Order: sequence, then C-alpha cells, then structure tokens
Amino acid sequence: MIRGVTFDWWHTIAEATPEFDDAMREIRVRNVREALGAAGVRAEARVLEDAYERHTEYLVSCWKRHEDPSPEDQIATFLGFAGLDGSDGRLTAPVARAFGNAIREQPPALYPHIADVLGRLRERGLRVGLVSNTGRTWGRYLRELQDDLGIGGFFDVRVFSDEVGRRKPERAIFEAVLRPIGLRPGEVVHVGDDLDADVAGAKGIGMRAVWFNPEPWPNPDAGLADASIRDHADLLPLLEAWSG
Repeated sequence: MIRGVTFDWWHTIAEATPEFDDAMREIRVRNVREALGAAGVRAEARVLEDAYERHTEYLVSCWKRHEDPSPEDQIATFLGFAGLDGSDGRLTAPVARAFGNAIREQPPALYPHIADVLGRLRERGLRVGLVSNTGRTWGRYLRELQDDLGIGGFFDVRVFSDEVGRRKPERAIFEAVLRPIGLRPGEVVHVGDDLDADVAGAKGIGMRAVWFNPEPWPNPDAGLADASIRDHADLLPLLEAWSG
C-alpha cells in the first residue's frame, strides 16, 4: 500500500534553465556588492565574479562527495575567495541574505499541474514530503519561496541537503524525510528528475521511484525506475494502480 509521496524540487517541481542560473549569478553578485558597500567594504565586481566562479568549483567538489556545506561555511568560503574576512559577522549575515534572497527577485516557474496534484494527494490522505539538494538557495529561503508560490502548505515535511549536510543519493537525506512522516520506505514513492540522485537514491533505501522526464529524454539507466512520467497528472493513475 502506498501511503506517502515525496518529491524532488529542482527540475521536478520548479523549472531551472541555464538562463535562470545566469540570472541568479548576476543578481547575487550585484546584491553582494551592495551589501558589502553598506557595510563599508568596497569590492570590485570582477573580484566578486571571480570569487563566485571559484565558489562554484568548491561546491561542485563537495557535491561529488555527496557533501553539502552549511550556509555559514559557504559564505565564509566565498568571502575568503574575495579576499575578505569570512569570520566577520558584519559581512557574513548580509552576504548570506544577498545569496539566499536572490531567488525572490526572479522566482522559478512551477511545472504545470503540480499544485493540483499536490492538493489531490493530500485529499486522498497521503503524506507528502519534499527532499531536495540545494545550491546557494538554502532550505530556509526555499521554504519561504514555496509558501509564496502557494504550495508550501501541501507538504507534511520539507528536507534540504544544506540542513542535513548530505546530498541525494545518500541514505541520510531520505531517512530525514521518512522519519517525520512515520512511514516505512516501501510505503513511499519518490518522484524526481535525476536518475542517480532521485531514482537510485530512493531505490537504495527501499522506496519506489518515479522518474520525472517531461521532455522526454532517452537514458539507458531509465529501467532502474519503477515508472516514468512526463506530466505530474500522470502520477495519480499510477499510484491508483499500485495501490489497487
């Protein structure tokens, strides 16, 4: 019996194009420069852009080990790359806000039908969770964004990698979403776009896994998923079949 459904965030509920990523970089660098200026620190845009690129490389190296640095560690590292004191509280708090709040200036689009599907899952008495790897927009900011977009209230629990310290496909982050909803892995379906992080990760802990593939893209590893869907509306009849 399926009693719960968990979702990935990026590329599963919210769309994020390369243009979106470019916009986030531009907004963050601009806002960081303004935040530093307000704190009495003059920083050249070129220096901050270089620090941002080095910071990206740092994050990617951590993510390859399925580790996620805390927001505090991320900001200290970024400031260090910019030649500034990463332990200076006058700088860390406003720079963190500049990073995290950038998404409020240009929020991502939600995939069609997701809000309706989330509501119908709740109406059917299913527990609903979200388990997401994060980048420079951390869980505390994503919760606010999701609430603003009108979907935050659909989730019984929302778990983010920056708060757990581990990234999908690690067991720890899936366990962190299962514990609060009080369900066993075999009672929960996870929906996500990434065959490694979402599908293999969920399967590795004993959950069923649905590959969200709206394009659709062919992939030789797609057979690992229990099913694939192109639209969130396709999830409801699939769950009915599994529960019947």
